[in-house]
Amino acid sequence: MFENAVSVDPGFALAHAAIASACAQYHYHYEREQKWIDRAVAASQRATALSKNTPEVLVAEGWILYAEGKYDQASRCVRQAIDRKADSEGAYYLLGRTLFAAGHYQEVVDMAEDAIAASGEDYNIYVPIINALGALGKGEARRAFIQRRTQFMESHLKKVPEDARARVLLANDYAESGRPEDAIREAALAMALRPNEATVLYNAACLFCHLNRKQEAMEALKKAWEAGFKDSSWTRRDPDLELLRGEPEFERLYPAAE
Repeated sequence: MFENAVSVDPGFALAHAAIASACAQYHYHYEREQKWIDRAVAASQRATALSKNTPEVLVAEGWILYAEGKYDQASRCVRQAIDRKADSEGAYYLLGRTLFAAGHYQEVVDMAEDAIAASGEDYNIYVPIINALGALGKGEARRAFIQRRTQFMESHLKKVPEDARARVLLANDYAESGRPEDAIREAALAMALRPNEATVLYNAACLFCHLNRKQEAMEALKKAWEAGFKDSSWTRRDPDLELLRGEPEFERLYPAAE
């Protein structure tokens, strides 16, 4: 879609930025091949040449830096976007992911309310916030945010029932809230909708950990890795996967940084 847009209008800076973001995210989530970063960088450079320092272009640059593991640079870049436009699409979510991956958990928590207020319908913003609270051991605050996300997801899925990612996140919320049957139902629906989706499989692994089903969790996580989710920094910090820490297969797939 965006490639069609720039073929019609080569000067469409925001479409170039969207291509850069999409390619960087595809590299991060699904296929760790240099060609995707190369395409992202080329599109980002075109966007920058046309409209330097606009929020959308800065977010695109941030996704490239994040995909390359350059977390400090990515966070600086996306903060600039937020300073210019607080509700820039995906900006707070990217900032939260970047800070969490870098181990700056308290910074994620400190920005939580501003992030939720600015992110509108983007439920993804809850992911790094809830994870950061878990990493900090703030159980009560984590449960409060899970309850908020649960209410949001239930409302969202009434409007968009085919959203597999929302369903698997809701499944995790149900599991943590003592509703295992509801959790399994939502996870099954999510995996039926997107059986080979890396992020759905990853979150299914988190769900099975909550339910203390280690073998199924490891199988789902291995499938997520095979589908493209290979981020050791995120995975090793994720409190939802504590059950798998130290397992030989976990350590093989997601080794500690040198």
